[in-house]
Amino acid sequence: MVIHEKSSKQVVIITIEGEVDLYNAKELKDILDDKMRKHQYEIVVNLEKVPFMDSSGIGTLVTAMYKLKKYHGNLKVCSVHGSVAKVFKLTGMESHLEVFDSEEKAVLSLVEERESTD
Repeated sequence: MVIHEKSSKQVVIITIEGEVDLYNAKELKDILDDKMRKHQYEIVVNLEKVPFMDSSGIGTLVTAMYKLKKYHGNLKVCSVHGSVAKVFKLTGMESHLEVFDSEEKAVLSLVEERESTD
């Protein structure tokens, strides 16, 4: 698994390449926790290049989202497809995590939420 980071409109974008499973989900958790320690509470996770994610990866995302909400932040997921989309659907994660078709739509959603609370 390779993780890339960038930002757009004060939103952190984390792009993951490769499988997310029990063996490397902690790496993703550590990065998300580090963002929160740095007071970066608006995060988009791009899963376009993730062919497989098990329940530990999904759990990491959901846990991070709930932690971010404590700080009035949020986590959005984008570009979910294939077997990852099936796992999201089968586990009911779509009712917990907001999933967007594109990175741009996910970022825009966070910016609009921020502006509506200012």
